[in-house]
Amino acid sequence: MAGTVGLGMNKLIQFGAAILSGGVVVAVATAILIPSIARVASAVEGGDGAIDVSQFQDYAVRSQVFASDGSLIATLHGAENRDPVPLSAMPDTIKDAVLSVEDAQFYEHAGINLRGLVRALVQNVQSGQVEQGGSTITQQLVKKALLSDERVLNRKTKEAALAIRLEGQLSKDEILELYLNTIYFGNGSYGVQAAAETYWGKPVGDLNWADSALLASMISNPVENDPILHPKKAKEERKLALDRMVANGVITRAQATEFDALPLPVGRCTGVVVGFRPADCGTITQPPEESYFVEEVKQQLLADPRLGATYEERYAQVFGGGLQIYTTLDPIAQNAAQDAHDNTFPSYVRSEANSKGITTAMVSVESATGAVRALVGGPGFADYKYDIATHEPGRQTGSTFKTFVILTALEQGVQPDDTIGGGGSWPSKGTTPDPYVISGGGGTLTGVTQASSNGAFVRLGQTVGLENVVYTAQRLGVSSQFDPRAKSMPLGVFDVTPLEMASAYSAIPNGGVRQPSYFIDRVEDRTGKVLFAHEVNPTRAVSWQSACLATQILAANVAAGTGTNAQLRGQSAAGKTGTTESNTNTWFVGFTPQLTTAVWMGIPAVGTKSMGNLGGQEQFGGLWPATIWHNFNQAYVDKTKQKRVEFPTCIPSTRAGKPASGASDPLGLLNGGLDPVEESTTTTTSKTTTTTKATSTTTRPSTSSSSTASTTTSSTTTTLTPPTTASPN
Repeated sequence: MAGTVGLGMNKLIQFGAAILSGGVVVAVATAILIPSIARVASAVEGGDGAIDVSQFQDYAVRSQVFASDGSLIATLHGAENRDPVPLSAMPDTIKDAVLSVEDAQFYEHAGINLRGLVRALVQNVQSGQVEQGGSTITQQLVKKALLSDERVLNRKTKEAALAIRLEGQLSKDEILELYLNTIYFGNGSYGVQAAAETYWGKPVGDLNWADSALLASMISNPVENDPILHPKKAKEERKLALDRMVANGVITRAQATEFDALPLPVGRCTGVVVGFRPADCGTITQPPEESYFVEEVKQQLLADPRLGATYEERYAQVFGGGLQIYTTLDPIAQNAAQDAHDNTFPSYVRSEANSKGITTAMVSVESATGAVRALVGGPGFADYKYDIATHEPGRQTGSTFKTFVILTALEQGVQPDDTIGGGGSWPSKGTTPDPYVISGGGGTLTGVTQASSNGAFVRLGQTVGLENVVYTAQRLGVSSQFDPRAKSMPLGVFDVTPLEMASAYSAIPNGGVRQPSYFIDRVEDRTGKVLFAHEVNPTRAVSWQSACLATQILAANVAAGTGTNAQLRGQSAAGKTGTTESNTNTWFVGFTPQLTTAVWMGIPAVGTKSMGNLGGQEQFGGLWPATIWHNFNQAYVDKTKQKRVEFPTCIPSTRAGKPASGASDPLGLLNGGLDPVEESTTTTTSKTTTTTKATSTTTRPSTSSSSTASTTTSSTTTTLTPPTTASPN
């Protein structure tokens, strides 16, 4: 019986509350309240059923992007910037200020405030319009989550009924926490944490009474009461809030006077890319989402079906799902990379480079894992959002592509001391020019690499088979399309991105094992549940011995070849320079035992325009790209206090050097080798004839002003003629 009476009383309270709340939105209460009785029935129908509380947390929460050391590098949000915090993390200042202004009897009523409704009713009747709403915090929360903002009687009656039901399901503290994390405070900040960051650059726990009074005064009209846009109105509203706090015994009149004299915020403290940031802002800057690295992370997430079947679903997750995104970025490496990009050029060179539109891009990958540790995509994301380092199709690679020819040759049994002939002429059926003619001297594989001899590498490409070079590049992760008919392929005439070049080279110091490059370690939802994480997927690209020998050759290139500007103090270094025709692209791609880094330099807006001279010097990969590579790696070595690590010692060769042979030239005839049939019919007294035969088979390298190699004698005593000057690339 008592339960029946209690249930009936609850219905009666809801009924009466709905009538009173309906009067809030009319000018003459009695005439409007009578027709509301029918609506009350529908409002309280099923009133004992549970409300789906999850609807109150169905709000956008900003996602956060973290570096590998756990530091915050970006926040991602759409129109709503919100970072919910528990009520326990909110100080009494903000709680008491908001309660004083919005709902002083919050902890006393059961969802609706009858006295407040009557007071609003009288005021509205006297004024002839809706001036006061009389809504409690619970009602405001219900309206935002479950109802529309339309001021109609049906909505007000439902609002009152739902507020009473909600108070039966959640505690007062739970309701207040939801409210303070939901409400809008202007300038895109939702909830007290985002507001504290936006206006003062500090966490919500540091809000004082003046700060809290201002925020409380903004709830009713966050645009008109904006202290940055409307400081006079904001100051008036803050004073009213302080007066309300005095009336409720929260602060004294003397304190209110003191707080009223404090200055208002004059600018935003967070998310400021370019512009004014007040000096009195705190330490929280809420880094903007705009950077080459973060943009790449965003684009990968927006394309990931694990975050939603449609683009719209993925967008909602990335910019409002409260994701915790943990990336591979190493802040030390990134700062060193940016500094090398910004400050390697002397001022007079930088000025000339800027006038010509010349810039650099670079990407650094951890060789053992594939993690991208640093990325500079171009002149600056604010002005040039196209990421040269990652975006397809990339740039012509110049002689940095020769490393793939080296690896192919090593896989086919060529040794560093084996000899390669110089330039020559080859028929090029189906391609132009026909015949293809190239100059450049010959020598050992190590020697022609140090000299970056174009003629020798074109010949080596024909020796090992260009289709096999393509296969090697693909196994190393290069996705570009190549035409095996192009005799010039070894010279880097096809486009590859700096990211793919760095990733491909990284297999060399990793013992021939390729670890695909990646930017994201893991993604968690707002509760900390791991949605997905990076999965290791190593593949054997080349043998350990081939990788070791390639390291040996490329280290020799840094020690005494075209890459000497890349030499490091206190750490091993290896790499290859690259320069394309007419100096349109210059490169250095190389590695230490820890990091593999690709540096590109050119004019991005044109792509095929020559850089010409810069600072009075002709441009080539061994100049500025190698220097930038050095500056980045040296700074990283110094700042991380790396101990020197030597590259591995390779298995010694069991034979002496000989003319290089390969899949397309098993006998090495292109490089001075002898046909065994002819050799067996030649007497030992006719060595001159034999030598002549070898020379006629192998086109002698011509003297070139752009290529060089050390003089080397093959095991068949065929002498290769060296060029006269060194190659700059």
